[in-house]
Amino acid sequence: MDIVCTRCGEPWDMDYVRHEEPEGFRRRGGRIDRCPVCPREKPRHSREERERLAAIREVADLLGGDIDGLAATLEDFRLL
Repeated sequence: MDIVCTRCGEPWDMDYVRHEEPEGFRRRGGRIDRCPVCPREKPRHSREERERLAAIREVADLLGGDIDGLAATLEDFRLL
């Protein structure tokens, strides 16, 4: 199951984030604030994408460190 970088929108397998390359991500609990593929400059997203990423940030903040719950919620609400 995937979680999403809230900066660039890239989906990442949660096990990869936790076990394979955890130092490559800037995170707060389950929320990814920056990932290895984020561009240096701030990405330009459509309004819909900005709203989707804002919703993902809110859900991630509510669930704290529950990465499994975050991945399931993103899938349930089709935010991937």
